[in-house]
Amino acid sequence: MALMQIIIFAAIAGFVLIKLYNVLGKDIGAPPQNPARIGSPVPGATKPAPPTQLRPAFTGPAAAGLEAIHAADSEFEPQDFLAGARVAYELVVEAYSNGDKKTLKNLLQRDVYSRYEEAINTREEKDQELDIEIIRIKKAEIKEASLQGREAKVVVSFSAEISTRESCASTPDDIRVESASTTEEWAFVRQVRARDPNWKLASVETLV
Repeated sequence: MALMQIIIFAAIAGFVLIKLYNVLGKDIGAPPQNPARIGSPVPGATKPAPPTQLRPAFTGPAAAGLEAIHAADSEFEPQDFLAGARVAYELVVEAYSNGDKKTLKNLLQRDVYSRYEEAINTREEKDQELDIEIIRIKKAEIKEASLQGREAKVVVSFSAEISTRESCASTPDDIRVESASTTEEWAFVRQVRARDPNWKLASVETLV
């Protein structure tokens, strides 16, 4: 009798194990797979677009004009322009001092060049010599900016210390040397659709 009960219980246990195997499969007792890491991409999901880096807005009294110029010419950046304006300031002063008309013609608008050319011619006719030296540019900042049609205009205020030495061939001993601080506003213009990236000097106003 006892043997018969053991045989019956063994048969029942075997039946239960077979059922569990059929329902759960062969991975019974297998370790769970590693959970996905927090923040890891879901397979098949679209990657989010990287955040757009916004260009800082222009500031200062010329902000609106600078924005308008930048909208018409995406290559325009005030800091790059200001660095170029400082170089132009030095080149124009040096070229005028040396009577270098060719350099001036490339840097100045036609009407401004005409005035510089006339002054150089008068100086040469009188055998006068002029030596201008920029001791240092103390300050250069953009004061105004505008866009009229396709013409961009930027006004830069330069404060500098300058030394001048004047003499005349007829009176070589008569030499005048002066040092002074000067503040001028230089207006530069450029056609925003033009292939030529260079700006030209359109006017000079002496404030001090």
